Amino acid sequence: MKKLEEVIEGCRRGDRLAQKELYDRYSSRFNAFCRRYAADDETAKDILIEGFLDVFQCVGQYRGDGSFEGWMQTVFLRKAISFYRRNARRMQDTVSIDNRDFDMTSSVDVYMQIDVRDALIEAIRELSDEERVVFNLVAVEGSSLNEAAKEIGIPESTVKTRYYRALRIVRSLIEKRLGKDNLYRNKYKGDI
Repeated sequence: MKKLEEVIEGCRRGDRLAQKELYDRYSSRFNAFCRRYAADDETAKDILIEGFLDVFQCVGQYRGDGSFEGWMQTVFLRKAISFYRRNARRMQDTVSIDNRDFDMTSSVDVYMQIDVRDALIEAIRELSDEERVVFNLVAVEGSSLNEAAKEIGIPESTVKTRYYRALRIVRSLIEKRLGKDNLYRNKYKGDI
């Protein structure tokens, strides 16, 4: 396996083997990243592919000031938001909380963290596209409400409304899946 610097330099030259190696190194990490922003797996794959195409086209702009992975994350974040904006009119809100049936699981403490993580991922995927983008920017990426508003190009008050609505939905779905008593009794309640 080549050093990352050699792979980056190869990508700058348009070397397809270097591009493949970069893809192989980072595709699973950024696939998980894209899934947080996408409504379904197919949309996540589209964002992943377009994100890597942007990385390959813009790799010459990477100056080495910070980590390459951090630079790539910025490219993928912009791609996810761009994808959301481009497709917002065509995508419909499919959230129907009242009709959702989740298996109530009472896990032992050893498995609770895994159950909470899975429930969180599932809950995020149930959000509308608008709520999912805002939730990921604020809760997952750590952006402020103001930063998220600027990134998406909407008023901060709209971001705040969408974020707090998304929080309520996520909490409700996690409580349904894991059981409210079980969830609040364990040591992981602060992570939600």
